[in-house]
Amino acid sequence: MSSGSSHIFALIFACIFFGYAMINSLIFYSRARRDREYSSKAMNEFAKSPRYGQTIWISGIIGTVGFAIASWRLVIELWSRR
Repeated sequence: MSSGSSHIFALIFACIFFGYAMINSLIFYSRARRDREYSSKAMNEFAKSPRYGQTIWISGIIGTVGFAIASWRLVIELWSRR
């Protein structure tokens, strides 16, 4: 694989990875608003902890910023190859 195509592949992977983190944050945030019991004791205790909301917000912000940067770099890279 050439250097240019591996760079594009890495940017696509980064977009998928950060988009997944962003979507997971939204899903877990919506689940936290409903009182659900998790089957895992550790997850249940974490969901009831005061740090749960902060953790979800931080991972959501990281996912959003990472997705924005990776997708913008992907657009620029594809535009320059045109």
